[in-house]
Amino acid sequence: MSLQGTLRWGGMVRSARERRLSPASTSTSPMPASSQPLSRRLEEGTGMARRQAEQSTFLEALFQGSWNSGVYGQFVRARHYVNHLRQLHVLYEAFEAVLPGVEEGAVARMLRLPELRRASALLADLEWFCGDTRTHPFACAETRLHAERIHEVAEEAPHLLIAHAYARCVQDLYTSPQRSLLITQAFELDGGQGTAFYNAVAPGELQAFQARLSARLDEVALGEQEAQEVVQEARLAFRIQGLICDELARDAPGLSG
Repeated sequence: MSLQGTLRWGGMVRSARERRLSPASTSTSPMPASSQPLSRRLEEGTGMARRQAEQSTFLEALFQGSWNSGVYGQFVRARHYVNHLRQLHVLYEAFEAVLPGVEEGAVARMLRLPELRRASALLADLEWFCGDTRTHPFACAETRLHAERIHEVAEEAPHLLIAHAYARCVQDLYTSPQRSLLITQAFELDGGQGTAFYNAVAPGELQAFQARLSARLDEVALGEQEAQEVVQEARLAFRIQGLICDELARDAPGLSG
């Protein structure tokens, strides 16, 4: 990623600054408002990228499959689960770090949903699983680039942060109740130990949270081009998450789907 704000990813070149300075966005006439609620546009426009990320071999094996049996299998699975948490911690730290610079308004209301503040919960889970080794985190190259992208758009096109917040909600918060149960069972946890990350949304509150997220998204007044940019950025966020999972899977020789 260059200092000029360009992310090169698999042949794609994306520049928030170039989009913001395109003729449509620099015109003195008002940009036409988006004709469709943003929540619906995101749901419909990210379907394929979202499913590809959700159906990665790594995540399916981690939460649905098994990592062999016995004590050694549990140890291997726990090691890869911790690597997964470490990637999330890097991303949530990056997201929370840029929030103070987001101006007040509907965009800020959406980005500052309390459920999205998960960095401290992730640190608590890492401490429980790893103890002092949490101070030596592993972050793969894709995760670092994703974090850089968050900082980039925060500076150059803050409305695109909506896309990254949406991706985290769909991938992490929507699945929290189910994954909390799976992890508790997989590692025989007691009293909520090691599952603080999943406590943002309780099972009985998930539907209400989804409705609140949709309402916050639809409050954001975006022009048509800006709405399209947010959907495109969300696709990128899901795609990068899939690449992160692919990288983690390459370091998981005992993985079975």
